[in-house]
Amino acid sequence: MVKKLFCILFCFFIIFSSAFTVSAYTPSDFTVAAEGVLFANFDTDTIIYEKNSDKRLYPASLTKIMTAAVVLDECADPKNTKVTVNEGALLPLLGTGSSVFNLVEGEELSALDLLYITLVHSANDAANALALHFGGGSISDFISKMNQKATDLGMANSHFVNAHGLHNENHYTTPKDMYILTKYMLKNELFKEIVGTVRYTVPENNKSKSRIAVSTIYLQDPNAPNQDYYYPYASGVKTGYTDEAGKCLISTATKNGTTYICVLMNSPVYNSAGGAAGFQFTDSKALYMWAYDTFEYREVYNSSTPVGECPVELGKDADHVPVVLEKPVNAILPKDADNSTVKIELDFSSTPATAPIKSGQQLGVATVKYGGEELATVKVVAMTDVEKSNALAFVKFFTDLFSSNVFIAIIIIIAVLIFAFIIYCAWLNRRRKKRRRRRRRY
Repeated sequence: MVKKLFCILFCFFIIFSSAFTVSAYTPSDFTVAAEGVLFANFDTDTIIYEKNSDKRLYPASLTKIMTAAVVLDECADPKNTKVTVNEGALLPLLGTGSSVFNLVEGEELSALDLLYITLVHSANDAANALALHFGGGSISDFISKMNQKATDLGMANSHFVNAHGLHNENHYTTPKDMYILTKYMLKNELFKEIVGTVRYTVPENNKSKSRIAVSTIYLQDPNAPNQDYYYPYASGVKTGYTDEAGKCLISTATKNGTTYICVLMNSPVYNSAGGAAGFQFTDSKALYMWAYDTFEYREVYNSSTPVGECPVELGKDADHVPVVLEKPVNAILPKDADNSTVKIELDFSSTPATAPIKSGQQLGVATVKYGGEELATVKVVAMTDVEKSNALAFVKFFTDLFSSNVFIAIIIIIAVLIFAFIIYCAWLNRRRKKRRRRRRRY
């Protein structure tokens, strides 16, 4: 009964604890106000800090990253692709009071201009114009493409119902899913260039004079209204805001060759005094400063120093072979962390390995950990050659033969046949004796 109760309590603990996100590290001198956070090293895909990263939250205009993803998937030449703004893109936004660029019906712009307006200025009318055009005249068809893209990327907790991010209860995502999407999109150089732009001049067209789209990301704007928001190493990516979503911001920062990415969702709109707040900017900046002050990217294991030995059978003059990592392991670690605290776990494919073995031959994998967190998994290879011993191979052949199930089965069959033959001979001999006795009687 006690054991049963313990098992129930243990299972409850596992289920309960799994409902919470555990960070690898947590800032000690400030608190991040956003409800959902994912802060990671972009170069190594190492999550440094997270809070409610799997919780479904409203993305607001972070949605436009997915809008751009679908457009850039389908449009090979945005600069020379013309899009005409029509009534179907504008009417759904009437009365919403949402962010627009005041596009007019019949206005002709390039897809590139509309991407800049959508991502830099965060204009909903531009997002709808793109959705209608690349949805083949149907915004709902474009939304289907957005959701399919989310599925393809493994964004398991995301669902989109529009291309701009205006509130809808069925329009949601998570910080982790937005991290997946943003990582994917930052591999696209055009997208990266667009979201890193502070001001973009939209050229004159058939309906409008030239206009300037101004970035809503004050983190990257040296002329931001509040200089406390500006961080000189920051670039992009997208802001978002609705009453239900709170303030949202996805950004990156690169300093000394190291890049971090920060996803904040549902930051408070107002401060404790009731005034407008910019926590999404100040918290992002604080996380970047903390990361660059606290962590560094360095080599923790090289590929020339042995990390262990693998037992070897049939080896000539060797029953073990030293192993090394196939490639060096680099990781983000606290600056005060000693490399000796980084542990390595070896998992050999076969123990022992069988000679002959060539230098560089994979013998297993190594898992590198720090503080219980996995840093990397890398192949383990032989450091030297090990020749095969023909004498040991000869002995092993017969040892294996004599101990094999087939050999044992053959011996048993032979023994049974011999025993049967002896029984048969005895029976036959007895029968002959009976015949002789009968003959003597007659």
